[in-house]
Amino acid sequence: MNSIRSVLFLVLTSTISSNLTQAQQALSGKIYNYNGGPTEVISFDRFSNEKHSWGKITGESMLSIVLEDQFLQKVKKMAEEAQKNAPSGFRINFRTVGETFACTYDEVETEAGNTVVTGLPELTLADEMGNPANGILYAASSKEIADWLYNYGDGAIGPGYYLQFYYLEGPAKAKGDCVLETFTGEGDESYEEMTRIDLDLQAGWNIIRYGIEEVFTSSTGKIYPSQMTVTRLGDLPEDLNWFALKD
Repeated sequence: MNSIRSVLFLVLTSTISSNLTQAQQALSGKIYNYNGGPTEVISFDRFSNEKHSWGKITGESMLSIVLEDQFLQKVKKMAEEAQKNAPSGFRINFRTVGETFACTYDEVETEAGNTVVTGLPELTLADEMGNPANGILYAASSKEIADWLYNYGDGAIGPGYYLQFYYLEGPAKAKGDCVLETFTGEGDESYEEMTRIDLDLQAGWNIIRYGIEEVFTSSTGKIYPSQMTVTRLGDLPEDLNWFALKD
């Protein structure tokens, strides 16, 4: 369920005053530590390397990401184009609610579990040449969590949250507890990892909060999330920050 990257990066931290404007369906806020001038918020197709624009940064370092009403139709067209450049035998498929919000072993109860789920891709800030060189965007409560996401769950982590933005073709529900005994790699040392999923999802855009409520510290000092929650929010949290991570 987590979207986590891994590479050693220099972090540009941006404290943001954000709003999810329902009328315009847009994410907006100020990135205070960004001084690269006006630019695009972009993504790239993994097969064709085609660039897609999702929003912009103005000269006042204001972030605006458009959440389109007909998003599913847009990404289906993108998928069709990407499929033309995909390796032989590779098929691009859309995930469902049941697949997106699932446990490794425990069962998550769903209603309309076959509902298609899409969402914003990995977004980056373009440089003056249009290349994705000015940082990957994360919506999180702290720099620590943004770093942890970028590094595939490696590094220090504390309680907090991060957000993802999903689009559903129709309403659905997913509810259940995922409990897993996780070994740290230090002999027989283990801890119980529990994720509580409690989602009443609506058709269209949904703000999903991945909360890290408690952590476990191993005998070597490495920290792991141990108690997590996955919930839907009606609005963006007041303490939300955006972070742009780059080399």
